[in-house]
Amino acid sequence: MKSQKTHAAVALLAFLLALLVAAPVSGGQKLKHKKKEKRFEPVVKQRIEEYAGRYTGIMPDYYLEIAAGADGQLSVTSHEGNRRATLRDIRITGARLTATRVYSDGVTQAFEATFANRILNGESSFGIMVENFNVEFEGITLNRIFYRLDTN
Repeated sequence: MKSQKTHAAVALLAFLLALLVAAPVSGGQKLKHKKKEKRFEPVVKQRIEEYAGRYTGIMPDYYLEIAAGADGQLSVTSHEGNRRATLRDIRITGARLTATRVYSDGVTQAFEATFANRILNGESSFGIMVENFNVEFEGITLNRIFYRLDTN
């Protein structure tokens, strides 16, 4: 009887030891290994009209309205929360758009962006990556924002 108890205790101890060795060393937390693919590929459209549309940023009140005029020029309005700016001196070189933001109070600021496909975990979305743009979002300052073309 005593040898059966000893044998059972040894078996239990071996089992617990095996569990301890197999458990991840993470302070009791599960380790997650997530592979996140995220990249941007510049896109050059054949016709200026193909850039037209509404592009939505990180929040619904951050969006760009891009229109193509009959003269072949773009007009762009940037809605940035409670601020609004119109772009002037718009230039497109390849996928790159540069301009000057003009706010209603007369303040001006450089505007730099690239039309691109965002590839996120194998899914592609066309939009525009706006750079040099400091926006506070949930305690983090973002200096680049991707605006996705609304398709509806």
